Amino acid sequence: MVLHPLAAILSGVPGVLSQAQPEYIGGGGYVSIVKSVILIGVLLLWCKLLAWSSDDAKAAHLPHAQLNIANLSGMVAAYAIVFALPLSFFLVFPIVLLILAAEAAVYLKMRDKVSGLDDLKRQFQDWKSGLKRAKKVDAPGAVVLMGKGGPMPVPEGTAPERLAYDAVQLALTDPLRKGADQIDLTPAADGTRVKFLVDLVSYDLPTPLDAAAGPAAVTYIKEAVGLDPDERRKPQSGSLKLTVDGEKREAKVQSAGTTAGEFVRMVMNPAKRHARKLSELGMPDAQLATVKGAIADRSGVVLVATPKGHGLTQLAYGLLRGHDAFMEHLQSIERDAADGAEGVTPNPLAAAAPPADEAQKVDWVISQAPDVIFLDKMESPQSAAALVAYSAEDKRAYVGVRAGSSAEAIEAWRRVAGADRSATDGLKMVIAGRVLRKLCPACKEAYSPDPDTLRKLNMNPDKVKELFKARETPIRDPKGNPIPCEFCRDLLYKGRTGVFEVLTVTDVILAAIVADGPRLGANFKSAFRKGKNRYLQEEGLALVEAGETSVQEVLRVLKPADDSVPAAAPAARPPSAPRPPSSG
Repeated sequence: MVLHPLAAILSGVPGVLSQAQPEYIGGGGYVSIVKSVILIGVLLLWCKLLAWSSDDAKAAHLPHAQLNIANLSGMVAAYAIVFALPLSFFLVFPIVLLILAAEAAVYLKMRDKVSGLDDLKRQFQDWKSGLKRAKKVDAPGAVVLMGKGGPMPVPEGTAPERLAYDAVQLALTDPLRKGADQIDLTPAADGTRVKFLVDLVSYDLPTPLDAAAGPAAVTYIKEAVGLDPDERRKPQSGSLKLTVDGEKREAKVQSAGTTAGEFVRMVMNPAKRHARKLSELGMPDAQLATVKGAIADRSGVVLVATPKGHGLTQLAYGLLRGHDAFMEHLQSIERDAADGAEGVTPNPLAAAAPPADEAQKVDWVISQAPDVIFLDKMESPQSAAALVAYSAEDKRAYVGVRAGSSAEAIEAWRRVAGADRSATDGLKMVIAGRVLRKLCPACKEAYSPDPDTLRKLNMNPDKVKELFKARETPIRDPKGNPIPCEFCRDLLYKGRTGVFEVLTVTDVILAAIVADGPRLGANFKSAFRKGKNRYLQEEGLALVEAGETSVQEVLRVLKPADDSVPAAAPAARPPSAPRPPSSG
């Protein structure tokens, strides 16, 4: 006899309604405490999750009313099954858990699609840390710097060190919460300005640190790193560990004197700065397959081109990671050596090295018989000739070029390598890219685009009915008060991707290059189109159409850069400023 689950609960003992006398329940033991507690416990947990998901759905800009109804209906249906279906408790209880798990999975999948799950992971880690913490640590500031002996102490409100502590909190908290990759404290006439980079875009704190707080913050940071606080002129560098709202970070810290005062730069998580794999750079599948095919071919020169500040090093390291570092010998020659990719042997070159020194370094690296070489910037014709000869023997050379397109990259290569056919014949591929930001999935706004504008952008008004843009008005609570977006921290964009021109240098392309001469024109454009290649603008607008980014962002990143056309010339910088680390 199979007992109805309600009867099983009321039985008090497993299998406990008498089969001989099913119409009679003996005195006592009317309720199974264990089974009741299990069902009530799951019900309370379910209610707790419903309350949490209701609040979270609002913050994540999900349709919380519909989700609340669906989730509540699932709970009611699950417990209706418990009391309505003639199944054993041990069969019906897993059905309850399955419905609960299904609701959770559907909710998390919807949230991941709209707003991501990174903040939930962080909340979960904070919750676990809280369980392990025996007592709450008194740390009023969101940012805690780890000195050589442990966390830097929190000064008393009247202590002289309190000014420096508060200034550091003011300078670092907001940038770090917004995911800053780099933070600069720069002296200026009106105090110390705080500038930070998020996804290669520069932002400023609205108010500079005053004349007393700025130097105090610089000294506090230097002391945490272990630098000499009294040395304010010579460059110093070191590493620092810190926490932001309990989350661990690492930073590379550089300080140097300028004519206006002392400058400090913090590069966050330097070991991960150029850690993106090739598949994570944003190339669509067709481009990615073409690039992987070229990597497998492993011959010729590949030009890697971006304007300054658009991830040249990141793109080059992504390509290097596409090679098998265990089977191939990879070496790089870099003026601003990044913190490195695993399996790549770096060969530093002085930032101001003349072309002759560059050519000498290239010759030496070639003599080590590597399979792949990356040169971050080429200024010597001898370097170009050596790399062409080297790559003709089943070897690969990647050459960095500051250029805004594949055409500009080829022109820059020919200005250094020479315009003769032998230099051009060495080219295998040109990869020109830009980094752009992705719209915040939680607060982006949909709109109906103007048909005339769509036609100007080569979009079909009959197909494109909706695009997205960064919101132009604040998010408001039910009372009308403005509130920040919890996901992008009011930056309006969250995360980044890339757009690329991937040009395979075929015989048709080579003939067009020769026909056009030093300045590529109609022949090159015609050959580019015949090869079914797409320009950067077309790739960017494809992301706009997909809802990943905005028209405004594409126009921003495709704006001509001052350094995109000239050949790779040394970057000028004020003699009083410290040389910044490579930022792409």
